[in-house]
Amino acid sequence: MSAHQELAAVSVDTDTTPLQSKRPTKRNDSGELVVDDHGNRKKMDNYQSVYAMWDPDKPVQWSCCEIVLLFFAWLICAVIPVFWFCMFRTVRDYERALIFRLGKVKGGAEGPGVFLINPLTDNIVVVDLRIETYNLPPQDMMTKDAVTVTVDAISFMKVIDPILAVLEVDDYRFAFRNFSATTLRSVLGTYDLQSLLSERDEINKKIQRIIEDETSLWGVVVPAVEIKDVKLPQNMQRAMAAEAEAERERKAKVVSSMGEVEAAEQLAKAADTISDSPGALQLRYLHTLVKISAEKNSTILFPLPMEIMRGLQAFSSMQEENQLLRRRENKQQL
Repeated sequence: MSAHQELAAVSVDTDTTPLQSKRPTKRNDSGELVVDDHGNRKKMDNYQSVYAMWDPDKPVQWSCCEIVLLFFAWLICAVIPVFWFCMFRTVRDYERALIFRLGKVKGGAEGPGVFLINPLTDNIVVVDLRIETYNLPPQDMMTKDAVTVTVDAISFMKVIDPILAVLEVDDYRFAFRNFSATTLRSVLGTYDLQSLLSERDEINKKIQRIIEDETSLWGVVVPAVEIKDVKLPQNMQRAMAAEAEAERERKAKVVSSMGEVEAAEQLAKAADTISDSPGALQLRYLHTLVKISAEKNSTILFPLPMEIMRGLQAFSSMQEENQLLRRRENKQQL
C-alpha cells in the first residue's frame, strides 16, 4: 500500500468514527496518528502531516509522465533564447529559496547565491531568515484579581527551517502573530495586577517558552517577547495615586516625629551640660552676638543674665507680699 493510500485509509477511519467516541490523537515514532488514551489536550504537533512531505534522506521520485514533461521543458528552455533570461535566480545571504518542481520540493533550500531553475515547471518561494519584529495589537483583558488592563507587547520571530515554515503552515507570519496575541491573553489572565507590574521578566520568559514550544514545529523560533506597557483605567490610576500619596504622607509624618524625638533628647542633653557649667550660657550669648553682627544688622541685643531676672522676680514677689500685709494691718486697725 502506498503512502497516499495509507493516508486515505486513515482519513476514512477518522470520518466514520462517531463524534462522541472521538478521542485526542498523537503521532507515534513512525509518524502515524494514534489515539491518545490519556485524553490530554492536543498540541499542534498532533495536527502535523502523518507522513513527512519532504525527506532529505530520500531523493524525489518522478513518474514516467513527469520525466517526459521535464525533458521537454528543459529542451524548450535550451532551444528558445527567451527563456535563458529567466533560468537564473539569486537570493541574498539572509534568504533561502524553495523550488517546487511540478509541485514537489526539489532538494533542500537553495541559496545564497545563483541557482538554475526551469521557468516552465518550477515555482519559487523565498523565505527571509532574519529576525522579524511584530508589535502585537493592544490586548484588553482582565487580570486574576478582576482588574481590566490594556497590555502592549512586542515579539521577535526567526525562521530556522524554511521547509517547515512553508510546508507545515499556510502563512507562518500570520499564524505567529495570532498565536502570540492569544498566548499573551491567556498567560496574563493568570496573574494579578501586582504581579503583572512587578514580575515582567518572569512573565516574558513564560510567554516566550509557550510560543516557542508550538512555533518550533513550523521551523520558527522566538528570540524574545517583551511587554511594553500596561495601561490602567483612569479611576484605577487615581486610586493607586491616592494610595501612594497617603503612604508617602504616613512615612513623612513618622520621619518628622522621629526627628522631633531625637531633637528633644539632644536639647535635654544640652540643657544639662549648660546647667552644669555656669559660664557656658554666657559663651552661648556671645556666640549669638557674633552671628548677629556678621549679618550687618542694626539691632543690637545685650545679653541679660538669668540670675538678674530671678532676683527681680524675687524682689517683685516680696513687694507684693508686703503690700498684702499692709492691707491686712489697715483692715485690722479699722
